[in-house]
Order: sequence, then C-alpha cells, then structure tokens
Amino acid sequence: MKQSDPLELVAAGSLARPGPVGRLVRLSLGMGCLLVLGQLLSSAEWTSEHPLASLDNRIFVWIAPLLVFNYVVNIGFTRNWGQKPLIVSLIVLATSAALAFIVFGSFDHRAFGIPLNLWLGYFYTHLGVSFVLSALIATPGCEMRAIPEIIGRVRGHVSEEHHCPAGFITRIDEWEQRRQT
Repeated sequence: MKQSDPLELVAAGSLARPGPVGRLVRLSLGMGCLLVLGQLLSSAEWTSEHPLASLDNRIFVWIAPLLVFNYVVNIGFTRNWGQKPLIVSLIVLATSAALAFIVFGSFDHRAFGIPLNLWLGYFYTHLGVSFVLSALIATPGCEMRAIPEIIGRVRGHVSEEHHCPAGFITRIDEWEQRRQT
C-alpha cells in the first residue's frame, strides 16, 4: 500500500489564488508576526525573562510556535521531516535551559535566553515574511509556499501548492471563491 505524502502538496494551479479579503488577512497576520519579531529584537537583554516572555504573552509568543513549527519548516522548505524540526528544537532549548540552571543557577540567563530568542526569531521571521509575501503575490493555499513560489518564478518553473493547515484561512478563500461565481 502506497503511503500518502504528509506534506499534501498538489500540482501548481490546483488551488485558487486568494482574493482581497484573504490577502488582507494574510497581510495582517504577517504584520502581527513581524511586530512580535520587532519587539523581540528591540530588547537589549536576551534572557529568558525577555519582555515577550511575560505570562500574558506566552500563549501567542511561545505556544503558537510549538503548535505550528513543523508546518512552517516542512511546508516552507518542501521537506517531509515530520516532527523532527520541533523535536530537535525542544532538545536544544531543554539542553540550554538545563545548562543555564546547572551552571548559573537560573533559567534567566543568556545561556538559555539566546537559543530561545533565536528560535522565536526564526519562527516569527519565516512565518511573518511568508504571510506578507503571500499577501503581495496572492499565493494559493498555504502562505508557507510564498517563498518557494517566488524562487520558482525566478528560476522559470512552477511551484507545487499546499492547502492551508489553518482552517480559517482556507474558509476565507473558499468564501471569496463562492462570491465570485
């Protein structure tokens, strides 16, 4: 029995390009991600007690990456690494947290803060840029295909597409398509 591709890539042209509302939603989400990135970069202290690490911000800033990190990496790089991106990230973060605590007696040390903030920085950069590019070029389906689509255009070939794992974006795109017919 042939196993299906977990990336669920479909042929170019299979998905409709988003309309104005879908593009505005993607742009808004991208700007939100880049705002978080800006706040992350503006701090002079890269410790685990970074201003974005406050309890009020943890759900959006820390939990969101945990939930969608594998999608960002796997779909964005067109690779089926499964759960490995998140597992490797958690091992690195747990190791740096343990070292910070063992060596310096606190998690609030750069030994943990730098890896944590670099991980968050990568996530919000990749996702934010992808959302903004997706809004600008109307990438069909998942915003994580925006960078591969641009690379494909520059190289003169088409890029495969992916249904958006965020169901609400797909529903917006479907609603816009129904309105046009």
